[in-house]
Amino acid sequence: MAKRRFRWLLAGSAVAVLAVTAALAATAYGGSKANNKIVVDGTTGTVVNIDPANEYDYDSFTVDLPIFQGLYGFPSGAKLAPVLATGCSHTKNLKTWTCHLRHGVKFSNGDSMTSADVKYSFDRVQAIKGDQGIWTLLTYLKSTTVSGPYTVVFHLTAPDSVWPYILSTNAGFVVDKNTFPADKILANTDTAHMIGTGPYALTKFTAGQQVVLTPNTHYWGAKPKNGGVIIDYYSKSSTMKLDLQQGHIDMAFQTFTPTEISSLKKTKGVKVHSAPGVNIRYLVFNVTRPPFNNINVRRAIAYLMPRQAIAGRVWHHTVKPLYSMVPAGLPGHTNAYKTLYGAKPNLAKAKAAMKAAKVKKPFPITLWYTPSHYGDVSADEYIEIQRALNASKLFKVTLKSAEWAQYSSALGKVYGAFQLGWFPDYPDADDYTVSFYQPKSFYNNGYANGKMNKLIAKERSSTGTKRIKYLHAMQALAAKTLPTIPYWQGDMIAAGRSNVSGIPSTLDATYYMRFWLISKS
Repeated sequence: MAKRRFRWLLAGSAVAVLAVTAALAATAYGGSKANNKIVVDGTTGTVVNIDPANEYDYDSFTVDLPIFQGLYGFPSGAKLAPVLATGCSHTKNLKTWTCHLRHGVKFSNGDSMTSADVKYSFDRVQAIKGDQGIWTLLTYLKSTTVSGPYTVVFHLTAPDSVWPYILSTNAGFVVDKNTFPADKILANTDTAHMIGTGPYALTKFTAGQQVVLTPNTHYWGAKPKNGGVIIDYYSKSSTMKLDLQQGHIDMAFQTFTPTEISSLKKTKGVKVHSAPGVNIRYLVFNVTRPPFNNINVRRAIAYLMPRQAIAGRVWHHTVKPLYSMVPAGLPGHTNAYKTLYGAKPNLAKAKAAMKAAKVKKPFPITLWYTPSHYGDVSADEYIEIQRALNASKLFKVTLKSAEWAQYSSALGKVYGAFQLGWFPDYPDADDYTVSFYQPKSFYNNGYANGKMNKLIAKERSSTGTKRIKYLHAMQALAAKTLPTIPYWQGDMIAAGRSNVSGIPSTLDATYYMRFWLISKS
């Protein structure tokens, strides 16, 4: 899930943009010599909360990742590995996990990290229960205890075979107990108290404009390959594209239109990098709100979903049709929606579903989307869906949109059917099933299914091929009960100037932008 987009306030002449960026860099890093090593990144995203206790959107996570760390993570690739822990063990029933911490780790302010900080961090997420919903990843956590300064014990209410994955998410990011309040979220501008153990420290945050990250002088790991990172925020990807082409920024990550990507591939001095990704888009139904509480209305839409037209006509084949919430390439993926509803739209079966729905045709429905947060192509996606549904003469579709600030706050309260996107908390099929199908899911669509709850419990208490079997069953049941309709899967794409190195090393299924691996000459 991702959050609202602020407006980039520095738009103007390219010369003015470059001058302001250079001036800010000089202020943040102490002179022009260091600036040669600073990587300036552009994005059309928006930061909602930097504080990990209430961060559940990808754009905020991209800022969090260089600042904070968990006991586990993906520091150099798509393989889960201990980070602040040296390892964790579990009881036979998978309900108690004991983790041993790395010694000698310090926060960016010089404070030593101990088990007390880890306990404090988990207790804090559970106590605050922020409105962005990250606390839902800790649903199984009953309590956190310590045994000495370097041992933490997690006591769960139910078996959880994927607990190390949960420890890699920002729900498990460790913060300094001396600087973070126990019962409220830190303001993004409170950089003095936004203290973590990662390779960078947050130096400056200006909403809708810029984030400045400087190397953490107390960092326990390998030093970043650059002298710092500046992230500039754009309201238009076309402006970001122009600045990249003219060399005013070094790289750009999230999000260009397909036409802009094609243009950048032809630009001298710019290279577009991509790797298979697990970024998805999907339509959500509030299954308790009329008319989408009618399963046959949802089934008719599923039979008509124009995945090929969206992938081809809208995205120029830079994305692929998706037939499960679990992306292709992750172990456990099945094409559950293709099995039930076919590879392409099926008008005859849609008509049969609408006949069973016992509603007048064309049936009026409203679909909501957010016009800029997921990139400028969102409107085209939903125009394509509207075209397909209206052409069937079964529906009369009204499209409505709202910018992310309003849109995200209305989920589960106003909209019956609405667009969302998903970037992984961790690259495992569990994150693309449990996150959406558990009761009281983050997007508040009212879905609760007793059979699904039993499958989730069995999946979480199993390992190996047995767990995969339950993941298959969850996808089949989801396709049948239709809380969502997935429709495309995309690669991870970033573009950089020719003097920028290291971008390919951070493009993988985790969808982590590891700025510390990127350098420029």
